[in-house]
Amino acid sequence: MLTKGDHFSGWGILMLVLVLFVMGWFGGMFINDRIKGIFQRLLDKIPGINNLYKAISDVLGAFVGKEKKFNQPVLVKVSDQMELEMIGFITDTDLSELGQNINGKVAVYFPMSYSFSGHMMIVPVKNLTRIERNSVDILKYTMSGGIVELDPENEGKVHH
Repeated sequence: MLTKGDHFSGWGILMLVLVLFVMGWFGGMFINDRIKGIFQRLLDKIPGINNLYKAISDVLGAFVGKEKKFNQPVLVKVSDQMELEMIGFITDTDLSELGQNINGKVAVYFPMSYSFSGHMMIVPVKNLTRIERNSVDILKYTMSGGIVELDPENEGKVHH
C-alpha cells in the first residue's frame, strides 16, 4: 500500500501506452481512410492501372479477405484415359451471366503452385468430386506443389 509520501513510478509508462493507443485509434479511423481515399482517386485517374489494381485487389481478397472465395475445393476429372485429376476451387455456380447454354457447369479456379496466379475454367458438374477437407489446407497443399503435409486432425472438417 502506498503512503502519502510514496509515488507510483509507472505513471509515465501508463500514459505512454494510453497516448499510443489513442493515436493508433485516431490514425486508423481518420487518417488511414483518407489516405486510402486519396490513393483510390489517384488510381481512378490513371487509365489501365485502375483495372489492374482492382483485379489484384480482388484476387488477394479472395485468398486472404474476410470473405474467402476459395472455400469449395474439388477434384476435377481432366482425362478418363489417364485418370488425370486436378485440384480446383468452385468460384461460381450460376453462370447465367455468361449468356450461353452452360447448364450443368460451374466456374472452377485452378491455382498454380508457388504463385498467386492460376486458371479459371468452365467445368461440367459431373466431372467434380468434392474434397471433404479444410479449404485453407487444400489451398496450401495446392500452392506448395503438394509438398505441405495435410493435418490429419482436419480430415473431414470443411470450413465455409
